[in-house]
Amino acid sequence: MQKITKWLAASVVFGVLSLATERADAILEMSYTTDSANLLGTVFPGQVSPPGQAAHDAAMTNFLLGMGAQTHITSNGSIYARTTWPGGAPATTTGAVTMNGFSDGTTAINLNLSQYGTFQYLVATYGDSDDPNGGVAVWNISGLTGTIQIYRYAKPQMMNGHFTGNLIGRNTAQPGCYLITSWTLLNPTGVPDGGATVMLLGTAVGALGMMRRYLIR
Repeated sequence: MQKITKWLAASVVFGVLSLATERADAILEMSYTTDSANLLGTVFPGQVSPPGQAAHDAAMTNFLLGMGAQTHITSNGSIYARTTWPGGAPATTTGAVTMNGFSDGTTAINLNLSQYGTFQYLVATYGDSDDPNGGVAVWNISGLTGTIQIYRYAKPQMMNGHFTGNLIGRNTAQPGCYLITSWTLLNPTGVPDGGATVMLLGTAVGALGMMRRYLIR
């Protein structure tokens, strides 16, 4: 009897802790030179080939994955800047989630991973596809849960006429900044509402334990 009671209590604790892992992470930064947390790299300007948002975002991600750490490489007219943060498995379009059609505003963009599920990579594009000055940031978000925030605007940092590899994020429109035009989640690692489901299951089991105690009185 005592062992069953301990097991029920552990189930409730496990459910609560599972929900707690769905945390609201700080807004993701885009500095190549300072190795912003989770940043795999940046691309300036972004590539639009092969056609299809998920396809070209996966292609840019894979190019960055294939580069050496902390490196600048020019390819097809774009500059790829790779941080020292580790990569992972090659990006594919299988199970990708895309979003576009953003409007001007004064707040960050929220990605609720409880709604979409968890993924390995996040790609954000700033500026139109035909704009030579827009930029792209790619993050390795494996292990991140909850609500992820990214800037609504970004400005490529230039030095002596050259792209430094940094995108300066803003949540208000300023000169030289570009509105986010799309984001893409690549390589799903978990289904939506996983933490909430486990929490509800744990709570249900806990409730059964409380009911059992009540019935045997």
